[in-house]
Amino acid sequence: MRIVGKNDRSEIELDPVKAYRRGRAMDKLLRSAAPPIKRGVMRGTHDYFNRIDAERQTEAARSQYPRKMSVP
Repeated sequence: MRIVGKNDRSEIELDPVKAYRRGRAMDKLLRSAAPPIKRGVMRGTHDYFNRIDAERQTEAARSQYPRKMSVP
């Protein structure tokens, strides 16, 4: 691994086993934040799949940051 610059890089895990475990833990956190993806084979245009991805990302954002209802 090559580190460029003079900043402190103590947050980089140098032990490969610990880095792998930390990466798996981060993947698990990210996976739980997103809504589940439908499994199976689908056919569609590129625009169709882009629209599905955008809807999924919007749903994930709304679940993380729900709107606060203002009561007059």
